[in-house]
Amino acid sequence: MRLLLATFLLVGGCAVLNQKTVKEERPLGPAEIRSAQAAAGAIAVGKSTKADVRKALGEAVVVDFNTGYEVWIYRERPSKELVLLFDPSGTLTKTRIR
Repeated sequence: MRLLLATFLLVGGCAVLNQKTVKEERPLGPAEIRSAQAAAGAIAVGKSTKADVRKALGEAVVVDFNTGYEVWIYRERPSKELVLLFDPSGTLTKTRIR
């Protein structure tokens, strides 16, 4: 009886772990990234251009200003954001994870 109960608990635990893995692997939506830290490491302040960032991270939520500056926002599930600032020439000037 104990062996049967232990087997059910083990199989049930594996099913729960498998469901968690499936949820984490769902496709990313627009402007979503898996890891803000990894994404920030894939680009370089003072070097990366808008085209470089778009190629590395995909499309972003873009806020542009009359001054020519742009802010790009990428979201990491569930609550972190990677915020990028581009100068008027299109070069990445600042990053922030919040």
